[in-house]
Amino acid sequence: MAETSDTTVEYKYPSKQDGSLQSGQDGDDTAKRLSAMERAEDLGLDDPLKQRKGRDLVWKDINMTLSSKGDEPKKKILDGVWGEVPKRQVTAIMGPSGSGKTSLLNILAGRLRTGGRLTIEADVRLNNYVVDPTNMEVRKKIAFVAQDDSLPVTATPREAIRFSARFRLPATMTNEELNNLTNRMLEELGLQDCADTLVGGTFVKGLSGGERKRTSVGVELVTRPALVFLDEPTSGLDSFNAVQLCQLLKKVANAGSSVLFTIHQPSSDIFHSFDRLLLLNNGRVMYQGSIKDLPPYFSERGHPCPPKYNPADWVMSVALSHSIEELDEAGYFPKNNREIVEAYTTTDEDGVLGKDVLGIPVDTKGKEEKVDDTGLGLWSQTILLFQREVQNVFRNTQALKARTLMTILMSLASGCIFFRVAKTDFAEFINAQTAFGALLMSLLANVITTAMPSLLAFPEERPVFLREYSTNHYSVLAYFASKLWMEVLVTGVQVSVNSVITYFMVGFDAKYGIFWSGLYVMAMTSTALGVFVGCSVTNATTAVEFLPAIIVPQILFSGFVTPPSLVPTWLSWIRFLCPLTYGVKILVAAEYGHGRCNGLVPDNCQQIMDNTQVNPNDTWWYFLVLLCLFLFIRIFALVNLKRKAAHFYYSK
Repeated sequence: MAETSDTTVEYKYPSKQDGSLQSGQDGDDTAKRLSAMERAEDLGLDDPLKQRKGRDLVWKDINMTLSSKGDEPKKKILDGVWGEVPKRQVTAIMGPSGSGKTSLLNILAGRLRTGGRLTIEADVRLNNYVVDPTNMEVRKKIAFVAQDDSLPVTATPREAIRFSARFRLPATMTNEELNNLTNRMLEELGLQDCADTLVGGTFVKGLSGGERKRTSVGVELVTRPALVFLDEPTSGLDSFNAVQLCQLLKKVANAGSSVLFTIHQPSSDIFHSFDRLLLLNNGRVMYQGSIKDLPPYFSERGHPCPPKYNPADWVMSVALSHSIEELDEAGYFPKNNREIVEAYTTTDEDGVLGKDVLGIPVDTKGKEEKVDDTGLGLWSQTILLFQREVQNVFRNTQALKARTLMTILMSLASGCIFFRVAKTDFAEFINAQTAFGALLMSLLANVITTAMPSLLAFPEERPVFLREYSTNHYSVLAYFASKLWMEVLVTGVQVSVNSVITYFMVGFDAKYGIFWSGLYVMAMTSTALGVFVGCSVTNATTAVEFLPAIIVPQILFSGFVTPPSLVPTWLSWIRFLCPLTYGVKILVAAEYGHGRCNGLVPDNCQQIMDNTQVNPNDTWWYFLVLLCLFLFIRIFALVNLKRKAAHFYYSK
C-alpha cells in the first residue's frame, strides 16, 4: 500500500499551557456580577448562528467487526478508519453503498457500541481529550439528525423547533427570546410559509418530505450545538432546497461548530460547498482531506477528473469501477500519518483542571459564576409534555373519534343484547346467569377499548421519544407521567360513556358509583398492561400481535368462562395475577352480594358468588389488589422504557 501524507492537515491541538483553557482565572468583575438571565442574553441564545466555542473532532483506529454466524467468516465493516472534523468546517462522508458511512457516523455520535456479535474499537478525541461517545452525557450534547424524520405528527414546525429550544436551552430564557430564536431558525430553513402547518403523518395531512427534513434539522440546530452530525440530510429534498440546507450548515460551521454528515450522490454545487471529504470504500479510508486537494490526489493516481465533470460523480465512478486490489495498488487508501500528541488527561499535575463531558477544561477549584444552563425541572417538563398530549388529542381527531365510536358501538351492542335482563326474576337461574354475562361483557368491552390504544401509543411515538430523550429534552419519568395523566382523563371519559349506556340499558341493580369505579380501575389496569407491552416492543405491528396474550389468559383464568374450582390446581395460581379476576369479583359483589336474592329459593345470587369465589365483604380488598397491580405494572413499564431508551441506539 502506498503511503501518502499530502492530503492530511496538521492541527495545533490545545496544550495545557494555553491560557484560553483556563476557566478559573481572574476574570472581569463586571461579568461575575451579571445575573444568569443577563449572561444568557449576552451569549446570544436567541440567535442560532451566534458564535460558539467549537471543538476539533479527531479519531483514529476505528474498527467495526461483525462476528461469524455458524460457518460464516467474520465481516470487517470498518477497518482502521481515521479522520477529523475541524471546528468551523463542513465535512462530508461519501462512499458506495455498504462502505460503512452510516456505521462510522453512528459510532462517532455514540449510537453504536460493542454488543452481541458486534465489536467496535475506536479512539475518539475532542480537543485532544479522549471521550466515549456512547456515554449518555456526551450523546446528549451532540446534535444528531437521523435519516428518518422523527417529529410529532400533530405539531407544526414552529412548535417543534420551539419545543426543542424550550427543553434544551437554559430555563432562564424568556418567551420573547424563544420566539425570536424560533423565527430566526424558520427563516434560515425557508419554512416561514409552512411554519404553522401540521407535520402530518399516515392519517394526518401535513408537510412535504422536504419540509419535514428541514424541520428535523431545525430542531437540532436551534440549540447552537458544537457538534452537528447528520445522516443523509439532503435525501428527499429537491436541488434548490438541498443547496439551501447545505448553505445553512455552512453558516453553522462558520459560527464555530464542527459539521459532519453522510451524503450519497451530491450535485456539483453541493459538493463544492464542503470544506473536507472523507471517502470510504469497503470500510477503509480511500481519501481524507480538503476538497481542493481532491483533484490532484486522483490525478496522481491515474484517474484525473474530466473537465466540466462533477467531482462527486467521478470519485464514486472510480470507487465502483475498480477493484479494491487495483485501487490499493494505485495508492489510494492512505495510512494515518498525522502527528497527534498524546491525549490529555482529565487533570493537570496539580489536579486543578477538570473537563466537561465534551473535553473542554474547567477549573474545578475556581468559584466563578457560570451561566445558568440548567434545563427545566421535572415538574415543568411534565406540564409541557402534558400540554402537548392534550394538543395531540384535540388535533388528531380521527383517533379520538374512532376510540369513542368503538366504545359506543360495543356498549350499545351489549345493552341491546342484554336489554333489561338485570331486572328479570333471579329466581330463574338462567336470568341470574345472563345478568352475570352482561357484567362480564361490560368488563371485556372496557378491557379491549382501553388496552388497544395504550398498546399502540408508545410504539407509534417511539421514534419521537427516543430522539428527544437521547438529546436531553426530558426525563423518562416526565414523559411517562404526562402520558399517564392523559390516560387517566381519556379513560375516565371512555368508561363513563360505556358505563352509562350499559348500566341503564341492562338495568343493573349495583350502585352506580361502585359499578363505575370497578370498570374504571379495571380499565386503568388494562392500560397499564398495554403500556408495558408497548414499552417492550419496537413497532406497532408487534404490539398488536401481543393483544391476545393480554386478553385471552385473563378470560380463561379469571372465572370469566370457567369457575375457578374447575381449573387444574397446578394452573389455578395464574388467576391471582390476572387483573380481570378482581374486576369480575368487584362487579359480582356489587350486583349479587347485597340482598338482591333475599328470600329466593334457591339463592342463585349466592351460587354465582360461590362459583366465582366472591365474598362481598372483601370488595375493598379487590380494589386494593387491582390498584397494587396497576402500580406494579406501571413501575415495571417505566423501568423497562428507561432501559430500552438507554440502549436503543446500541442495538442497531
